[in-house]
Amino acid sequence: MNWRDFQTMQRVAEIDERFVSYLDDGAGEPVILLHGIPTWGYLWHQLIPELVKANRVLAPDLIGFGYSDKSDSFDRSIARQAELINDWMDTIGVQRAHIVAHDIGGGVALRLATLFPKRVMSLCVMNTVCYDSWPIEAMLQFGHPETRTKLSAATAMSLLKRALKQGFASSVDDYLIESLLAPYTTEVGKLSLIRNAAALNTNLTTEITSLLPKINVPTLVIWGEDDEFQLLKYARRLVSDIPNAVLVRVKDARHFVMLDRPGEVARHVSHFLTQELH
Repeated sequence: MNWRDFQTMQRVAEIDERFVSYLDDGAGEPVILLHGIPTWGYLWHQLIPELVKANRVLAPDLIGFGYSDKSDSFDRSIARQAELINDWMDTIGVQRAHIVAHDIGGGVALRLATLFPKRVMSLCVMNTVCYDSWPIEAMLQFGHPETRTKLSAATAMSLLKRALKQGFASSVDDYLIESLLAPYTTEVGKLSLIRNAAALNTNLTTEITSLLPKINVPTLVIWGEDDEFQLLKYARRLVSDIPNAVLVRVKDARHFVMLDRPGEVARHVSHFLTQELH
């Protein structure tokens, strides 16, 4: 599925003054897929066909990302994102869901599991931010307010394309990179992504460290072993802190493990969900 087809399938939910764009496909117990920075719901396009065989799959664009609200001057932190996902679930009538998440989406998922535990049926995080593993230097620099005037949208996208390629284990099709960055190619999109980067805050994962042992839902941690952004040691720490968490290491995969090894990751997630459904 190309990104334009994916975008045309998205629905829109209004939450107070904001709106969330999201894909809603399939039937069965709901699975919510949460992307990271600087991507959007399209990140999951290679996993969705497998997951919709047995589940209702919901893939929202976080606020400020993708084709959700990108207006200026609102809180885009992972704390606020978790609150908005909670509100969005109410809006679309989903009480509980399996949560599958990546990167800062994983940070949102960890906050949901610790602070909104009734929402989470099971948890799967992939190469997620956690503890003090983030933000990386490149995102800190990109989030500086002066980036707005120093870089045009075209220049910003060129820099981000080069950075994203580091997240893959091997050469990646330029079209895939362009698809992941498609919502940010305008000046509005560029500014929104700058604001998203400015909202990255390690305190919002360190403050829930003491709560991780209280997570009492089945948890799967999938990790691309060669990730240069989120190191494998953090995966080991998560499975040590979260009771009954299981670690799956994926060889020859970096940060974008679900795109480096889509078939393998889809099998792991599907098997995990199947176990939790019975």
